[in-house]
Amino acid sequence: MDILEQIGMALMHKLELWLMHRLANLIQTKWHSRDPMTHANYLDKLRVIHKSEQFLAVDKHPDLVLNTNPGDNRLSLYEQIKHSFPELVQPKLVHGFYVAHRLDYSTSGVVLIPLTKAAATQAAKQFEQRKTRKFYLALVRGHVVDEKIDIAVAIGDDSTPEWSKIRMCTPAQSTCLNPRPARTKLLVIERGTFNGKPATKVLLAPITGRRHQLRVHCQFLGHLIVGDWTYSSRRDVLPPRMFLHAHRLVLNTKMENLDVNAGDPFTESEDSFKWRPEVEICDINTAYQLIHSETGSDWKTVEIPPE
Repeated sequence: MDILEQIGMALMHKLELWLMHRLANLIQTKWHSRDPMTHANYLDKLRVIHKSEQFLAVDKHPDLVLNTNPGDNRLSLYEQIKHSFPELVQPKLVHGFYVAHRLDYSTSGVVLIPLTKAAATQAAKQFEQRKTRKFYLALVRGHVVDEKIDIAVAIGDDSTPEWSKIRMCTPAQSTCLNPRPARTKLLVIERGTFNGKPATKVLLAPITGRRHQLRVHCQFLGHLIVGDWTYSSRRDVLPPRMFLHAHRLVLNTKMENLDVNAGDPFTESEDSFKWRPEVEICDINTAYQLIHSETGSDWKTVEIPPE
């Protein structure tokens, strides 16, 4: 392939991405009547779950970045916080706040912001030592048959030119680079339909914290998260959002014990989502207890056998 052909393919790929993003935005704003995520519409819409002298916990909107760099005019979560609590901004920090963890742009739910250096240090230790308990809710395509799944499948960078630095993958894909161990536990909450097609509500607990881990593991199972534009290879554009939500975070520090909950946005009462539960498999409080339990032999283990 000569240099002109490579340049042509790169330009076509960028044009395709731009067109698909425009289509997705058009569907959200016109079809689903969602206001665009702009300063005018959402700057003052910060959703606070918990506030103390040490920590601020908020419920991030979907399709909202955590922070931006100069030249990027998108609204960010940190701008929302600055608008609501200007006294909390720390000018010496790059983006004005300490960072304990991150959520993908498309994911909604709990984000914890340490408000002091000591709180940031304590929170970082908890995340690094995997002492936090994280619970995510998701709607996935199809009916998940096994009700308890322990996914132990490594995740690495996708070196496919089209997806390099955008998407992650498992070693089942020949283009996977530098795979690292990853583990997720999945528990079925409800089975039903999304827009008339089979779908399942699941509770997910990431034991490790790889980039896009939950999305990659659901894809590996053959049950893509509804509305996941990236891992559906830009095909799933009709839903109003990606249906992945950071539901609950439990974190204990020497300063404060935290148990913050951002609720369940995926309910039948939200008519625009077209989610219709049909069978309850496990109530959420029981699921909390089961999903982090290491006892019991009824978990199906999913892994890639060694070659």
